[in-house]
Amino acid sequence: MKYVFAGLICAVLFASCNSNEPSATDLPDHALYHVPTVQPFTDSILNNPSEARYYFMRAEALSNLNEDSMALIDVRRAAALDSLNQQYAFTIGYLLLGQNKATEAIEALNRSEKLSPGNLNTALLLSEAHLTNNDIAAAQLQLDQILSRHPGHPAANYWQAKIKAQQKDLPGAVAILERVVRQHPGHYEANFQLADWYRDMGKKEAIDQYRRTYALDTNDVAPLYEIGAMYEQQQQWKLAKEAYRYCIEKDLDYTDAYLRIGTILLHQDSTEKALRQFNIAVATSPASAEAYFNKGRCFEKLHLADSAIVAYGQALVFDKNMEAARTALQKLKK
Repeated sequence: MKYVFAGLICAVLFASCNSNEPSATDLPDHALYHVPTVQPFTDSILNNPSEARYYFMRAEALSNLNEDSMALIDVRRAAALDSLNQQYAFTIGYLLLGQNKATEAIEALNRSEKLSPGNLNTALLLSEAHLTNNDIAAAQLQLDQILSRHPGHPAANYWQAKIKAQQKDLPGAVAILERVVRQHPGHYEANFQLADWYRDMGKKEAIDQYRRTYALDTNDVAPLYEIGAMYEQQQQWKLAKEAYRYCIEKDLDYTDAYLRIGTILLHQDSTEKALRQFNIAVATSPASAEAYFNKGRCFEKLHLADSAIVAYGQALVFDKNMEAARTALQKLKK
């Protein structure tokens, strides 16, 4: 589960510690618990419902499926059963921060820090959480404590750069990351962020920096996608499409690239070509509301109202709050 596992409600965390230990019949069920990679841990939990580590192991399996909300429930159960486990408290903070719940994350991380004073990873994540919560002073305090002991720590300097950026000192932020990248050329996050900041500053070095970032982890084509996005922002349509296609060449299932190529083609009145791209996007991400919405736009331009209605309706199935699809659907039905 990302880097956290390597190293149900809030009330459950606080109240369950004083409640009776759970039995198998007390545990709610969910379809995700029976996915093949998760089922073994579900079986262990059913056989040993009071064993904290099995919930934590199932949380890892759920997070590997990008189901962090469900993973959080299990880690909270683990913490309720073993309230002195620092890793559980830390992971709760990590998962909450990933869900943009910075205040709750800080509370969990403060518990983690009390259980393991001076833990470097906890201090780093606390700094990130405070920065997310727009409390720069608290974020800086955490970093100062780390940098006083480890002045060259790459992750601490990375977050120092993020603080500089939040203080509107982008040149200062870039200078810090350039130093981090020189000293730690394999630091993926620093390389990627530096590329983004080069792009934001209009520097031509952004493209090479994105390519260097991709070379660090060829399983992640996001840096290649960003090259296309940069060209698209500059309205260099041909270069944008080429960049997106190269991204797809490296990862045939990268849905966002198909969506962007389709959007450019639709903008250029190549509606049938655009529709083909959106069809591929649906094939790679069957629950993509955006892909169905754009299929609807294509059908409208092709004067296929019935097909457009179906596509817009499908978009609303996967995102009931998509107002653009709802408006288009209502317009066609009239």
